[in-house]
Amino acid sequence: MHSGNISIIGKPNVGKSTLFNLLISRHLAGATSKPQTTRHKIDGVLHENEVEYLFVDTPGINFNIRKNFNRILNKNALSAIYESDVILHLINYNEINEDDHKVIENIKDIESPKILVLNKIDRDKKKNRLPRILSRIPLEIVSLYDEIIPISSKNSENIIQLKKIIKKYLPEKNENNFKEIISTKPNEFFVAEYIREACIQFLSVEVPYGIHVEINSFNEEVKLISIGATIYIKKNSHLSIVVGKNGSMLEKIGMHARINSEKLFNKKVYLKIFVKFDPRWKDSESFLNTYI
Repeated sequence: MHSGNISIIGKPNVGKSTLFNLLISRHLAGATSKPQTTRHKIDGVLHENEVEYLFVDTPGINFNIRKNFNRILNKNALSAIYESDVILHLINYNEINEDDHKVIENIKDIESPKILVLNKIDRDKKKNRLPRILSRIPLEIVSLYDEIIPISSKNSENIIQLKKIIKKYLPEKNENNFKEIISTKPNEFFVAEYIREACIQFLSVEVPYGIHVEINSFNEEVKLISIGATIYIKKNSHLSIVVGKNGSMLEKIGMHARINSEKLFNKKVYLKIFVKFDPRWKDSESFLNTYI
């Protein structure tokens, strides 16, 4: 059988998390249309056709913001490539811009097989632009990759073919490394991700980037999981926005997270969310250490 680690990397907001969820056929990574939805490396296991895939979703690589937090996100994303048997570099199908070139600079000397994945080809409605776009990719870039494949995460186009290509480059092994698990991450991690995904999806643009979610309790019984969580906000003025009128927004966030948690755990979930103002959470050593 074939088994290996496949890292999905790229600049922010190119659809890495959507592709990751599609490849593993589960909703493990938060996926929205807004950048920096993914803050951690997230792995997911797929067993299919005598192949064991360990897909790894990574934060968008952004060298334009030089804050400590963004450096940590970049470090996490780039560290994944050194653990990979195969690297998927995801870009928008119709352009390779300066941010893509910066990613290329960081992976070009890695010996692992590299696949350039051109996403969002569904935007080429008449399918007449793609050949011209492919022909314009500079030879020095083409030569860095073992394969190039256009896909659409939105329409699941060429996803089966992508898996077949990945399989060619995975090492052969005698046994599974990840039996009977869907991820190496703990269950609490995904609940926190679902809550943060809902905040990014439902709140105004500024607010989600000033929040952090912690799981305070996770008690699992035969038919029910009881979870307590806290959303930390950086600005006191955001408190009323996150809670909403008569608690309506917090209820909406909780419902989104609860439904996704129930699908993942296949159990009823009772979720209680608190909101706390802490202007220093993003700079605290304890918070930054969770990303190391």
